[in-house]
Amino acid sequence: MQKSNYRSKFAAFGAGVALLASAVGQAVAQESTAAGDTEWQQAGAFQMMVRKPVQFDRTGERMDALIAKMPKRAANATPAASREIPNKFTTGVPLAPQAPLASDFVDPMLSEPTLFTPIGGVSVAGPSSDDNAAVVGGRIAPPDISGDVGREFVVAYANLVWSYYDKQGNLVGGPFPGNSFWSGFGGRCETDNSGDPITIYDHLADRWVVSQFAVSEAPFLQCFAISDTNDPAGPYTRYAYEIVPGDFNDYPKIGLWSDGAGQSAYHATFRQFANGQTFAGIDAVAFDRDAMLAGDPNAQFVVVRINTNAVPDGIQPAHIDGGPTAPAGSCGLYGAALNNNNNDGYLFWEFCTDWNNPANSTFDAKPLLTDGVPNWASSGQVPQPAPGDALDDLDNFTMYRFSTRFFPGQGMKGVMAHTVEAGNTTAGMRWATFDLDNPDAITLDDTGTLGQNDGIHRWMGAATFDQVGNIGIGYTAASESLFPSVRFTGRETTDPAGTLQTEGVCVDGTGVQTGVSRWGDYSTTAVDPVDQCTFWTFQEYVELTGTFQWSTRVCSFRFASCTGEEPPPPPPANVAPVADAGADLTVPRRSSGTLDGTGSVDSDGTIVSYSWVSSSRTVNISNPTSPTPSFTTRNVRRDTPVTVTLTVTDDDGATSTDTVVVTVLR
Repeated sequence: MQKSNYRSKFAAFGAGVALLASAVGQAVAQESTAAGDTEWQQAGAFQMMVRKPVQFDRTGERMDALIAKMPKRAANATPAASREIPNKFTTGVPLAPQAPLASDFVDPMLSEPTLFTPIGGVSVAGPSSDDNAAVVGGRIAPPDISGDVGREFVVAYANLVWSYYDKQGNLVGGPFPGNSFWSGFGGRCETDNSGDPITIYDHLADRWVVSQFAVSEAPFLQCFAISDTNDPAGPYTRYAYEIVPGDFNDYPKIGLWSDGAGQSAYHATFRQFANGQTFAGIDAVAFDRDAMLAGDPNAQFVVVRINTNAVPDGIQPAHIDGGPTAPAGSCGLYGAALNNNNNDGYLFWEFCTDWNNPANSTFDAKPLLTDGVPNWASSGQVPQPAPGDALDDLDNFTMYRFSTRFFPGQGMKGVMAHTVEAGNTTAGMRWATFDLDNPDAITLDDTGTLGQNDGIHRWMGAATFDQVGNIGIGYTAASESLFPSVRFTGRETTDPAGTLQTEGVCVDGTGVQTGVSRWGDYSTTAVDPVDQCTFWTFQEYVELTGTFQWSTRVCSFRFASCTGEEPPPPPPANVAPVADAGADLTVPRRSSGTLDGTGSVDSDGTIVSYSWVSSSRTVNISNPTSPTPSFTTRNVRRDTPVTVTLTVTDDDGATSTDTVVVTVLR
């Protein structure tokens, strides 16, 4: 999100879940007296800075203990005012003006989908705006949904809450406040719940890495929590970094990179705002991964300023998603799509770290890749059904993640996705795969545009590989007649070049967003580290019409051609209970009797509540929540039939009703 100083106004949301700085048990915060360089040093064509964390601890406490230490929000507390985070992305200077699009423009890479469709799996509700309201005490837009899948669990982290699930889609924990990872840490990582979260499962270390910024005031911080095991409930090693003194570290994007030796880092990019106000540049940052995993309180990081005009914007660090490490000696990569009128292409950078002497690290820009890259055009905003407002599609940004994978016999491959004009003024996703084996000679393997010339806009996509090289893409879809929904597609290696398969539906939206144009600034698609075949995507949609009423969804899908371990089947749909209010009754006036709902059943669970309602005071039910309540009758002048309705609710919230007629004789 482009928050500049705006995000600091959301610190009030964190106040409801904040702790005073403290050191409890094993959670002893260590303040660094010297965070490293505070001035830029020239390093080749770029400026560089080497720094250390400003705060560190290792806590032996798990999430339940951390949550228990956080102040509980009072049930009658006044909610914080709902706020839209302004779109401040357009801070750069374009290289050339964009010519207006013809109304009949069609992207040259748009193609008809193949007849196949990826196999859908789990589809479960992720964190929502309602969760923010209940847990944090306020609502914001957009959600910035991030997630990943580990060996046992799936984590979904959105502004300003997170939850985790098993692989059948069952909720295991949450929703929790986003800053719960830093409970007891002290400082603003603990007290600020600022958002812009990133979730990574480091499959090479079998640990979770989560991060969000703390930006209520300077110094602006980036907070990290690294789990001790593959359990996202912790315990954690925790860090606070001030990336560049005085700069607001906006829009953090983080990726895992390792060659199994010296090139081990969590690479990141940030859009920096001097004093939280003025755009200063886009920075590439390498954090010493091995030191962080080892719990080194002085784990260093190297900052390089890539540009100062946001051209290109939305630069993404490469992320190794599944599979082995990169080949020995392979340095971390960064990439971005550059929309430059008639010279569109992809830019790449190589970041080689030297953790023995970080100041010797190097950062190298590669030539613009245009060979085989058809030009694309900007798309604009996305419409919704009435009364929804037009939505931002962030077509000037490369989407998170720039996923990479090493394929034996083929080398290092990468995939990117970004929003373009697909055709007839509709947004679509341009995807591209690359051969990254030689960073000095990166080539385009394949590319295409996701769109079906059907008036549906498809945007905010995220793509990655499975173990055989198939590509999975999750994204949002909407139009003037389609509520914002979550869909998925992809391609198998045997599909014709430039094509994608027929899309599948994760969840159909049932409402629209009103009064707010901002849509999630990013989403995530990841591959399961166990079977190496199942894709998990984390996306935004709308379930209930409203201004701050977004929802998120966690979905899985796969291709039949990937022959890893069979993924878990989706959870069966809940079967509603069957209410049975018993046989009709005939009773005298001024008498008593008993109703009988014990014949009610739930075939796939249990009935958790009963509710009896009489249509007349002639029959007065004394204990209406019992399966066998008693009742009394009043005096009547003629025979009077009274309808009594029984409603039963099962353990999944489904309901059923039945009626019984009680005839009161005069």
